[in-house]
Amino acid sequence: MPVYNYTALNPTGELLQEENEFPSIAELYSSLRRRNLTLLQYKRKLFAASPTIARSIKRPIMAEFLRNMALLVRGGVAIRQAVEDLSTGPGDPTLNHVLKKILGRLDEGLLLSEAMKEQTHYFPKIVITLASLGEETGSLDRTLEDASKHITRIDELISATKRAVSYPIFVIVAMMGALGFWLLYVLPKILELINNMGLKEIPLATRILMASVQTAKTWWPVVPGLFLLIFIIYLISRKNMKVKYHWDRFWMSTPILGGALTSSQYAFFFEYLSLLTNAGIQILTALELMEQSVSNRVISLAIKAIKEDIMLGNTLSSAFQRRKLFEPFILRLVNVGEQTGNISEQLLILAKHYMDKVNRLVENLSKIIEPALLMIAGFIFIIIALGLLGPIYEIVSQMK
Repeated sequence: MPVYNYTALNPTGELLQEENEFPSIAELYSSLRRRNLTLLQYKRKLFAASPTIARSIKRPIMAEFLRNMALLVRGGVAIRQAVEDLSTGPGDPTLNHVLKKILGRLDEGLLLSEAMKEQTHYFPKIVITLASLGEETGSLDRTLEDASKHITRIDELISATKRAVSYPIFVIVAMMGALGFWLLYVLPKILELINNMGLKEIPLATRILMASVQTAKTWWPVVPGLFLLIFIIYLISRKNMKVKYHWDRFWMSTPILGGALTSSQYAFFFEYLSLLTNAGIQILTALELMEQSVSNRVISLAIKAIKEDIMLGNTLSSAFQRRKLFEPFILRLVNVGEQTGNISEQLLILAKHYMDKVNRLVENLSKIIEPALLMIAGFIFIIIALGLLGPIYEIVSQMK
């Protein structure tokens, strides 16, 4: 789209120098007229350097934008002026590019939420929903601030989950790499030397070590093949929902990692549902938004079934009870929330509980994994030590 530099005059006689994208000169003129500005001169940039546009906006940047918007709106700044101020700063190029598009749609008379809806690739659905609700109720500053806090908490949750998942994977891969190096490169040469010593009887530990080395030499392509298979299944799961369901269910059932992933999904679910219900959105609408936003297929199908139960006239707690995913204390808190009319507060309690659970798991992960890893490493070291020292002891015995 062409980029224009232009100078315009506002009703107070102030000159404005701006730069923006427009399909044509007519669109530039119409946009300025809607802003009650008079075009004085313009120039089309022949070689406009395109900004680096990412595929998405990072969560901390999005949270900061929403927080700044809330502050400006609360301070009495007009929506269009607030967006323009934030789009001209030295911030994220992708966000500035998107805000300039939103600015053009605002000039055409659209509401902020309507302009955001055209940029769903960048703005989460919950942000658009809360912005729309804020415009309807006159509390846009509060809903934007709520959206900012929500995205910040989700970013912290995802970061904690990544730390919880990456640590054991890194340790296991490192151990497998070190063991593979010994079995394929170090031990074969040492064992070949031992085998040529002409021992009458090779010790049991040495025979076990030789068998392990031979097995590693024969079957080592299975390991990279397994990693390749897992990667292929992951790619297929992104397109095929049936495969994704089994993929998500498998990871949720794995030891340690499954607990971190499940707690993370529950924290996101209850945090999201609490925010929407607290904002006054009906539970069915909230669940529908949740179903579209949750990435885990197991949780997504459970939300769909819960929504269908509620449409049949059942309560949220009874719909939860029909699902096998939720613990008894969850059902109890949701039931209490329905009876007392503070369901959003009870859901927030559950969200904080699972967020704390993920954080505790991250903090204690080393204490959980290290003893098991030390036992495995110690067992491998003993086999290698006995396998290498046994023949030497046998030779010394024969010399005596």
